[in-house]
Amino acid sequence: MKRASPDQERRNAERQDFLVTCGWQTAQVMPLVDDASARRYFRLERRHDTALLMDFPPTATHVDPHGIHDNPERPASVSPVLQTTNLFKQAGWRVPEIYQADEKRGLVLIEDFGDITFTEALMGSAMLDGTTQDALYLRAIEQLITLHRFCDGGGMNDCGLVRYGPENLRRMLASFKNDYLPLVIRDAAKRDAASTAFDQLLETVLPLCWQVGEVIIHRDYHVDNLMLVENGEGGDDCGIIDFQDAAIAPRPYDLASLLRDVRHDIGPDLEARMKEFYLAAFPDIDRSDFETAYLATSMVRNFRILGRFGWLAIKAGKTRYFDYIPRCWEMILRGAADNLPALQDWVDAHIPADARTAPALAKTRNLSGKEAQS
Repeated sequence: MKRASPDQERRNAERQDFLVTCGWQTAQVMPLVDDASARRYFRLERRHDTALLMDFPPTATHVDPHGIHDNPERPASVSPVLQTTNLFKQAGWRVPEIYQADEKRGLVLIEDFGDITFTEALMGSAMLDGTTQDALYLRAIEQLITLHRFCDGGGMNDCGLVRYGPENLRRMLASFKNDYLPLVIRDAAKRDAASTAFDQLLETVLPLCWQVGEVIIHRDYHVDNLMLVENGEGGDDCGIIDFQDAAIAPRPYDLASLLRDVRHDIGPDLEARMKEFYLAAFPDIDRSDFETAYLATSMVRNFRILGRFGWLAIKAGKTRYFDYIPRCWEMILRGAADNLPALQDWVDAHIPADARTAPALAKTRNLSGKEAQS
């Protein structure tokens, strides 16, 4: 067995000390599968009780989620978890209770929602009471309607969240130019031309994201972060997790995140039905303006995701997300020819169809000097 490094041993000791403080020192500790962030989660089992331990050490490198800083790599912090938990509870969402937290050491003990994500239910392995794909997505849309009504009723006032403007989105998309374009446009002159034209595209498209106003957003609202949670009354609630990067942003942001998720393409028919269900709850929203804002916001999200895929490959050697790249481009272009022709023109001019696939990652040096390769 590989021996833990001194830093790992120190962090293990800090976690155990925190569990002693919480009264969970005798619990069985099981690590959960990591994701694309520096956060780690552990499931704790103590007799008939369970809880989750979030481990987000302040020494970890965290990518600024909000486009506030030109240098996106920031110190990690669990403070946003504590702030947004209270906010979303006020908004009427079912979010995990926080049992105890040590902000200084980056450790939080939270309620365990179990394992039944909407993703699991959609795969059929955990389908309950004949639940259908439509029914699950309707529940997800209902939660957005609840949140947006809270916002329209004054819930955004003094909430303390970052408020996005076009410059925030522009900074988020810098990674697309810096970390993704070099993987698919090897020629430096062509890449510079594509980057310059991309900046011009953003001048046109980014303001369109706000055509139907702004709301509080979860920012990673998709079926992997939605869960079926027993409510003690014989049914289940829609539990919502991983919302610590919440902000105030264009209204369609979370809707586009849910309905144009590169990991779970639901197709244009279900997408259209879910948008219609949402819009029926807000009859004052202009449909044409909404569609333009929705497509513009979807463009931003998916270009940002491509940049993240490039960053993870180059800096962390994680290339497993490359499988989603073709679908990401499909999401970017769906409806663009009719509603955002400038976007369609940029892609056609600079990213030919054969470049919208998983790139071959040449050997590259990351910031620490280590080599990453596919």
